[in-house]
Amino acid sequence: MAKSLFLIIIAGLLWVIMNPVLLSATEEVAMTGLDPIRMVETVPLPEPEPELEPEYDLMPVISVPVMANYTVTRYVGSRGEYNSLANSLSYGDIYKFQKLIYGHNTWGLLGSLVNRYPGEIFTITEGGVAREYRVADVAVYQKTDNGTLAGVSMNSIAAGMGHDVALLTCYGTSYGNGDASHRIVVYADAV
Repeated sequence: MAKSLFLIIIAGLLWVIMNPVLLSATEEVAMTGLDPIRMVETVPLPEPEPELEPEYDLMPVISVPVMANYTVTRYVGSRGEYNSLANSLSYGDIYKFQKLIYGHNTWGLLGSLVNRYPGEIFTITEGGVAREYRVADVAVYQKTDNGTLAGVSMNSIAAGMGHDVALLTCYGTSYGNGDASHRIVVYADAV
């Protein structure tokens, strides 16, 4: 029985090898039994033409820079009050003492002071009234180990250093205790 099966397999393989035309593909298909009356020719559709973009009569876009605004929310009345608040500022307030406006450097408070540049105009809102100021100078002071600023006194900054207002916030590398290594001060005059 095994010999018969083996002979049948060998004979089939030889037949396939001897007649390779049977296994080759052709480009023609033999169709039989079709009714020529009901035949429909399939024609590919032409490529659609691209739609034209509608034309709009647009006004030119005018870019208007957004003016920075700092809103004073707490007033400091004395040097003693200023000193007592120095290490416990609120993260929701901008303070004013004499000509000094100060607060944390978070974006909603004074964090954008690093973007101010000489000649730029910004506003300070006090008591609901906004006033425009022009940046006269931007200075960065290093904070010393004893808490003062190198090369300048806080009294002279609070007095405005000859300008109408001084805005101060933290700047630079943090010491790890939440305090920064420098202070940035923007000096400005009313427009």
